[in-house]
Amino acid sequence: MTHPWVETVDVIGMLTAVCDRMIASEELLARADREVGDGDHGQGMARGFRAARDYLHRATAASTPHQILVGVGTTLIGSMGGASGVVFGTFFRGARTSAFTGPLTVAALTGHLDAAVAEIQRRGGARAGDKTMLDAVLPAVEALRAQPAEIPVAQALCAAAEAAQAGAEATKAMTARHGKSATLGPRSLGHPDPGAISVALIFREMADWLTRQHLSPSTP
Repeated sequence: MTHPWVETVDVIGMLTAVCDRMIASEELLARADREVGDGDHGQGMARGFRAARDYLHRATAASTPHQILVGVGTTLIGSMGGASGVVFGTFFRGARTSAFTGPLTVAALTGHLDAAVAEIQRRGGARAGDKTMLDAVLPAVEALRAQPAEIPVAQALCAAAEAAQAGAEATKAMTARHGKSATLGPRSLGHPDPGAISVALIFREMADWLTRQHLSPSTP
């Protein structure tokens, strides 16, 4: 029998796989950033997720899924630096209003990411259509919200990953209005936002790892 939740040990495994994926994607993200920025996004993400992977290697099942997410986010903020560190750290850490107890469920993840989006927007002011990572996050969260509460987290994350990928692709047709890419104006057209690509990679790896492990979701 499967249950609509993921326990701490599997959250650790899932996020460790995300770290591996982001580290391996350093050059892909650097190339994408060279089209619209200074090319340092890949290096910054790899540095942050190496630190996050080290944190996860020390984490134990005695922590809650929420504590693991907060730990990853806090580590990213402390190791990446700059705006990307704050944005992606907040994506994982959420906000004070996103704290949840018990295992990770679709509802818990949706609420956590809702609060993260609100905090990212409060800090930086980006909105949908500004050609930022939010253009991948927002459709992914909407896809999660549309899932029945009782379905496995892996299944919900597959839908979120597809939405995030579509959102990242859609940034090609957007003119950057926020962040360092905004200085390019129309020259940013035709290139996807590197942060949105990163978000799509994160959701895809979370979905893929749970699916590979037949954790739809984990059993107690």
